[in-house]
Amino acid sequence: MKALGNYSLASFIRFIISAAWYIQLLFLIYLTFAISLKFFKNGTTEPTPETLEVRLTQGRPVEVSTRAIAENLTNASLQLDSGKLTFNHPSSKSIIGFNLLVMWVAFTISLSITYLLRQLFRSLAQNNPFVLENAQRLRIIAILIMVTSFTTFAHDAIVNWFLQQNFLLSGSGIRAHLVIDLKTLFAGLIVLVIAEIFRIGAQMKEEQELTV
Repeated sequence: MKALGNYSLASFIRFIISAAWYIQLLFLIYLTFAISLKFFKNGTTEPTPETLEVRLTQGRPVEVSTRAIAENLTNASLQLDSGKLTFNHPSSKSIIGFNLLVMWVAFTISLSITYLLRQLFRSLAQNNPFVLENAQRLRIIAILIMVTSFTTFAHDAIVNWFLQQNFLLSGSGIRAHLVIDLKTLFAGLIVLVIAEIFRIGAQMKEEQELTV
């Protein structure tokens, strides 16, 4: 199978990426509806289970207590090897709204990257890789990848604040491990370099066409 052009590897990858984009969009619509419904039906006081991802290093299940100021948080348990903190609480609009915001930010970044990849591979399927538009698309993808590491850090910081305010582990405050994902940043920098290569290639192609 040829790499570029019609019925090529590039066109096959574009088909896969397009399918992934529509699947993500459907998931976003479904989850937005489900979480919004929970938000507007928030009139019940019946406790519901919640799970938070906590980055810790030990490997044994422990019982976690809640602080005196914690409101309606019960049955807290932390599985340290998997980093999952589970607890029950009546549905809170603030927590539901936070989950909705986190989901929208994550899906917006993911859908944007997938859309730009669709456009990129469409030009590859048309056997026209070195155009300035592709360089710009790769540059935006690189920025979005690097932004992901900072949004993840911001999310972890908020979760860390919630943990410190509401939970105790062995009588002392529990704290999540906060770190900026350097691997994600490095991946974004690599894509940024590739974007510059595409930009130079597009300029060389334009100069060659003008010379001819």
